[in-house]
Amino acid sequence: MAESLWPQLRLKADTEAELIELYRQVYIETYVFDEQGRKKTLTGWDGQHYQFSAYAFDHAFTESKDYRTSSGINDGGFSKKRARRILWIKEVLALSAGTIQRYSQTRKTDRGRQAKRRTMVVVEEQYVVVFNDPKTPGEPFQFVTAFPADRSYLARLRRESYLAETRKS
Repeated sequence: MAESLWPQLRLKADTEAELIELYRQVYIETYVFDEQGRKKTLTGWDGQHYQFSAYAFDHAFTESKDYRTSSGINDGGFSKKRARRILWIKEVLALSAGTIQRYSQTRKTDRGRQAKRRTMVVVEEQYVVVFNDPKTPGEPFQFVTAFPADRSYLARLRRESYLAETRKS
């Protein structure tokens, strides 16, 4: 197996609940709040601003038993596979390594509304990071989820989305 572009974060704890809280703390400190408790805004390689909600952790780092039929409901429990790649999100935004394809798509929300999304795929890792477009122009994009994708997910993304750009680090 080839080396990954970035190392995985492997935290240890006595219980799964403690492990989840350790990863949650990394997420909050890295993406949500600075040392003074102010909301962080990260700037990506594309010059856009990105924000992360503390509430997004549970959705982003939980598996879905079958994403094709789940309607965005993650019901498979905490995902170590996703959590170990938690620091990769900032690497994707920095375009620190690899090839990133940025897709634009429109999806139906759980309330039946249309929402525009920005999806970044790290080609070499088949790693996906998803943001909702801002409701008001000039506002930051909002983090939705990040995960290692399978071939069928990527094929569906390519079929149903618009490839806006491809960039290499």
